[in-house]
Parts: sequence; C-alpha cells; structure tokens
Amino acid sequence: MACDILVTGCRGQLGRDLVASFSADHSVRGVDLEEFDIRDRARTLEAIRKADPGTVLHAAAYTDVDGCEGNRELAMAVNADGAENMALACRKVGARMVYYSTDYVFDGKAGGAYTEDDQTDPQTVYGQSKLAGEQAVQNVLDDYVILRIAWLYGRHGRNFVKTMIKLGFQQLRNRQQGRKVTPLKVVDDQFGNPCWTMDIARQTRAVLSGQLTGLFHATSDGETSWYGFTQAIFEALDIDVVVKSCTSDESPRPAPRPKRSTLSNQRLNEAGLNIMPDWRSSLESFLREHSKEIIREL
Repeated sequence: MACDILVTGCRGQLGRDLVASFSADHSVRGVDLEEFDIRDRARTLEAIRKADPGTVLHAAAYTDVDGCEGNRELAMAVNADGAENMALACRKVGARMVYYSTDYVFDGKAGGAYTEDDQTDPQTVYGQSKLAGEQAVQNVLDDYVILRIAWLYGRHGRNFVKTMIKLGFQQLRNRQQGRKVTPLKVVDDQFGNPCWTMDIARQTRAVLSGQLTGLFHATSDGETSWYGFTQAIFEALDIDVVVKSCTSDESPRPAPRPKRSTLSNQRLNEAGLNIMPDWRSSLESFLREHSKEIIREL
C-alpha cells in the first residue's frame, strides 16, 4: 500500500521523531532492519517498490563513530552502499529522498563555521562513509535533499544529554551517601552545534514544504564545546554537579574528533527556510518536556 512518507531507521532516535512529526498529517510508514537490510540492493528495491512512497526520509545509518573506525567495511556498506541502494530505489518509484549526513565530513581545522560551499575532508571512517553516501545520492538522483546535522540528542536512544544526566545524578547520589565525589571530565576543545532531533524533524518538514532540492546544513544556531554543553544541561536542570574540563589528548578516543565542526545554515537562510533555533533555548525546551521522564528511567 502506498504511503506519503517512508522513514528508514524508524527505531533510532532521529527516526522515531521523524515518524512522530510527520504522522500528524501524512500517511507514514517506518522501517528498520526487521523489515529489510539497506545493504541488500534487491531487497531494498523490492521493499520500496511495495511501499511506493512519495518521499523517503533516510535516517538509517551506522552512527557509532568509534565503531566505524574499527569496522570500515561495515560503515561503508551501511552509510555509503546503503544510501546508494536507497537512492536507486527512490529513482525507480519516483520518490523524493532526504539523506541525513554529518558535520564529520569536515576536518574541523577551519577555525570557523563551515558553509555548504566549503571543501570536505573527513578525518574518520564515519565521516568518509557519510560523505560517500552524499555523493552516491547526488550521482543517482535529481530530486533529493541532503541535510548535514550534528551532535544529535533526543528523547529516544542513547545520546550525550541522557548520558550526562545519568552521570550527574550518580554523582549527586554519591554525595548524598557520603561517598567520594569524582568530577565529570568533559572535553573543552571540540566545538559544534548541539541539535534536538525534533528540531531536525521540523526543519525537514519546512524543507519539503518549500520544495527545496540539494545540499543544506541544518543545525541549531550558535556553537559550544562538549564542556559548555554539559554545563548548560545542569544549569537548565538546576542541579549542582561538579564538572571539570579536559583536552582531547586527555580523553583519547579510537576515532579523532574534529576540533571545530560548527556548521552555518547558509543555504537555508538564503531560501528563507531556516527555522533551527538557538542551541541553548532548544536544549532548555527539550529538558522542560522530557527531563522528568529521563530521570525516572535512571
């Protein structure tokens, strides 16, 4: 049966909010690994043929940055080949496609916010696989939208905000029980744009309603470091958590992180369709809506 919108990766944190947002006024079908594996071209083509969507929101991805670093073959199969398979399927049924990419397509060395016209140079397997996915979509389709997003958090799944809340409340419990309090160590030399998944869903709606095609940055306004992001979380919750800043060298990870991967929504601004809010106000809205549920689940 045909649907207006098909969302891949519907059980992920972005996919779930895309389904919720579009279901209000569209017929939406969500699919994930249980329905078909995007690495399998034949199954992907058949699944999209049967669903016959008007638009595909391709949120399925292998997003574990460190995991990708140790498994390049899987990362490329999911993020690059999977995107190409989905693009071929969209071309077959005449569907529009939205592909969600990442700030990690840049090396983070520019010292300022990147626009859509800046040269890409991904330094991680994750970034390389997502850029290859972008290129595959552009090579296959004319009717596509690529949205580069960053530093995602939301109500569902694992993300930085929920992790910091969990660690912060563990620290508070230790203090109440008279145990030693260990400061949370968070890096203060990596900068980017925190983004609420529901804001990305709303921006996707605006882009589709405006009939835009092409490549766009779609991140919240303003930048911060992971340390600044952490401070803002606890300030919004009005809880006293001891947080200590550190450098990337003091907190090494398997995959190198870009020092400043801040994105500028230049093309959305030029089109008059940039509705992404300031990152701090968006974080405060998210916590007002969901902090009690998150805390109950700790």
